[in-house]
Amino acid sequence: MDQQIAQLREERRRKYFVRGVAFAIASGMCYGLYTGFLTLAETQDVWGEWFAGEAWGNGNPALSAFSITFLLAALAAGINDFFSGIWSLLACAKNRQLGDFWKTIKTKPGWIMMLCAAIGGPLATICYVIALNSATAAGNPGVIVPIAALNCAIGAILGRVFFKQELNAHKIVGILICLFAGALIGGTSFAAMGPEALIACLFAFIAAFGWGFEGCVAGFGTILIDYRIGIAIRQVTSGILTLFIVFPLLAIIGGEMSTAIDLASAAFTSPALLILVISGFFAMPAFSFWYKGNSMCGAALGMACNGMYAFWGPFFIWVIMGLLNLGGVAEAYPPLAPIQWIGALIMVAGIFCIAVNPTSLFGKRNGKEA
Repeated sequence: MDQQIAQLREERRRKYFVRGVAFAIASGMCYGLYTGFLTLAETQDVWGEWFAGEAWGNGNPALSAFSITFLLAALAAGINDFFSGIWSLLACAKNRQLGDFWKTIKTKPGWIMMLCAAIGGPLATICYVIALNSATAAGNPGVIVPIAALNCAIGAILGRVFFKQELNAHKIVGILICLFAGALIGGTSFAAMGPEALIACLFAFIAAFGWGFEGCVAGFGTILIDYRIGIAIRQVTSGILTLFIVFPLLAIIGGEMSTAIDLASAAFTSPALLILVISGFFAMPAFSFWYKGNSMCGAALGMACNGMYAFWGPFFIWVIMGLLNLGGVAEAYPPLAPIQWIGALIMVAGIFCIAVNPTSLFGKRNGKEA
């Protein structure tokens, strides 16, 4: 009898673990879809005119380099996260968790989640969008996604520096693999695309640093928070900060406040807004499934499965903007070069080495984690 109970418990634990891995993998795929639709939105309607350096609207002059680089990135990131926050609140409402949402934001874990949103939202997301825009202008936005996926390696290093977390041999090997893959992708991108690739990779690395630091800090805050509530706090905070504080602040710094108002008005009345609503929809599960998967299969393995967006990001950009040819993009829209696809897969392998000790991956049944 006791043996049957033990077997049933083990079977239930195994199914729970497998579901957690599925959630974590789905989070990486949703991140790739969010990246693909966000990139598509910024090629459509008035966005395409802005990035092409053309006059737009009713005789408005072409935007300055500052506006194209920083204001448009903040605007796109803010709109995306704002709608992602709305989707997240709708999910909470569907599950009758709005009351818990308001209660949680007043607690210490809730405040820590808002701090994570400030780090991973206005800082990392804007840098990520700047990198996407720079790489798009150079002809291939997909190349920066694996660079941004270095957040796992950076998170491991920051965890060691700030929180004295153990840095085992397999983590060091994984970090070295990720750095090699990043150098491989960045080097071939620079050779093929020119100086724009260097700027894109630099901002992608800053984004990875922000998300890596967010991952370190979020560990405490997410332990006691339901994943739906956690993502709602994260995305609502990020959307409000980026759209209503950082975007106007950048406009003031650049002396282009009137331009920023015109940009926001045009963006919210553009047909491309629907695409940003879609990208915000996929941004919600990209993070919420990550939180859910981590709680079910362990943060280490969950982070590794989520980190597969190093592959899914370029893949879905290629599918949406190349194979499906959405929005009138040229049929020859380039996928990654073969060496860059290889680099993305190497990056995924490195992330797994950081998160999970390959020699003890299957030792979980003995109660041991990598």
